[in-house]
Amino acid sequence: MSEYDKFAAAWDQTRERPWPEFQYFSHLLKKGDRVLDLGCGNGRLRNFLPRDLIRDGDYFGFDLSEEPLRIAREKHPRDNFFKGNFGEPQPFGADNFDWIISIAAFHHLLDRKSQQQFLKEVYRTLKPGGKVFITTWVLPKKYFWMNFWQGRVFSRNWIIPFGKEKHIRTYRYVNEKDLTKLLQKAGFRVEKAERFENRNFVALAKKLK
Repeated sequence: MSEYDKFAAAWDQTRERPWPEFQYFSHLLKKGDRVLDLGCGNGRLRNFLPRDLIRDGDYFGFDLSEEPLRIAREKHPRDNFFKGNFGEPQPFGADNFDWIISIAAFHHLLDRKSQQQFLKEVYRTLKPGGKVFITTWVLPKKYFWMNFWQGRVFSRNWIIPFGKEKHIRTYRYVNEKDLTKLLQKAGFRVEKAERFENRNFVALAKKLK
């Protein structure tokens, strides 16, 4: 069981509105695009992808946690959901997707090797000319000293509690410069990488061939 299985219902209730970062790519979607959502959770992204563009069956969700996936399958029975670790090889063919989107998931990869494997698979499964959009958290400053005294700040892996029950979650600090370097090393052309509203780091990149 993953940590998200423990509080999937509570998490689902707080994940009903679109992200402000949606504006980075929503206007670029085209009719017939196939979308892979890495770290899809409860399938929240699907709610905001127009079905006249992203048709039933052209949305694919991939996540490690079974309970959020169960919720996603109930909400979107005509789409496709898979369970797996996105830091490992994925069960999709090469040159398969027009878009790969990963909202607030990349920072769960806690070492460089897993990050590189993730992007290697993203590059492999994207079609030539396909795009990837990634967001990571600007980690809350209020948890700085807790992580500092535990020796976590310099390792870049922070513990951030979630919800009233203070469920423990670990995140890796990955900023826009880190995303740019990792994406370029994986073969992508980075079109945008920046801090968004002091809440998230965002990156948009393209597979050239």
